[in-house]
Amino acid sequence: MITIKNSLKSFSIAILAFFLSACSAPCNLQKEKKSFDQISKTKCETFTCISEVDSTLQSDLETQGKRMFQIYLIRHAKPNVKKNWFYSADEAKQYVLDYNSVPIIPFDSSLVAVNLRPNHIIYCSSLPRAQETALKIFGDKFPVVSDSIFREFEIRMISASSFLKMPLGIWQAFSRGSWMLGFNHRGIESHKEAKLRARQASENLIKVAYDEETAVLVAHGMLNGAIAKELEKKGWKLIQKQGHVNLGATILVKTVDIND
Repeated sequence: MITIKNSLKSFSIAILAFFLSACSAPCNLQKEKKSFDQISKTKCETFTCISEVDSTLQSDLETQGKRMFQIYLIRHAKPNVKKNWFYSADEAKQYVLDYNSVPIIPFDSSLVAVNLRPNHIIYCSSLPRAQETALKIFGDKFPVVSDSIFREFEIRMISASSFLKMPLGIWQAFSRGSWMLGFNHRGIESHKEAKLRARQASENLIKVAYDEETAVLVAHGMLNGAIAKELEKKGWKLIQKQGHVNLGATILVKTVDIND
C-alpha cells in the first residue's frame, strides 16, 4: 500500500511538472505578444511617429532576460514632378529621369514626430528625394548618413513607337514586370541583384539596431517592402506597414535573449 501511495504521489508530481513546463513556453509567447501589442497600440498624434522602445517595456523585458530592437523604414516625401495623362515611351523615360533628380515638394516637418536619443544616426538612400526628406525631418538634431545600398530598385522603361501613348502606370507596369521576369535590365541591376542588395541592406540595418536599439532608414517604397520581407524571414515582426506611402513608416521589431 505504501508503495502504491508513493507511486501515486510521484505520478502526481510528474503530471504537475509536465503541465508547468508545457505552460512556460505559451506563457513566454503570451508575454512577447503582449509586448508587440503594446507597441502597435501606442498612440501617434501625427502622421508618423518615430521613437525609442518604451523604457518601461524594455525594463520589463530585461527582467525576463530579453531585449527588444526595432527598425523604421520610412518613405521619402513626394517629388516635385508634374504628371500628365498620357506618355510616349520617350516621355515615360524622361519622367523617370526627372523623378530621380527633382527636389521634393515642401512639407510640414511636424507631420513626423521624432523622439530619439541625441546623436542617433539616421540612414537614407543616396537619391536626392530621400536625402532631402531625411535632412528635413532629422537634419537639425541628428547626423544623416546616405548610402547607395538603400537606393530604390532601378527601372528601365521599355521602348516603343513614338506614336504610342499610354498612361504612365501602364508603362511602369510593363517595364517593371518584364524586369522582374528577368528581362529588360540592360544597363541597370537585375531583379536578382536588387533582391540581393535588399538582403544586404536588411543585414546592415540589423547591425545598426543591435548597436543603437532603434535603426531608422529613409528610403523608397519598393526597397522598403523588400527589406521588410527579408527582415520577416529573419524573425522580425511587422507591427506597422506604411513604408510605401510618402512619409509613412513600416516598423519591425524583434525580441532577443540578452545572452545571445
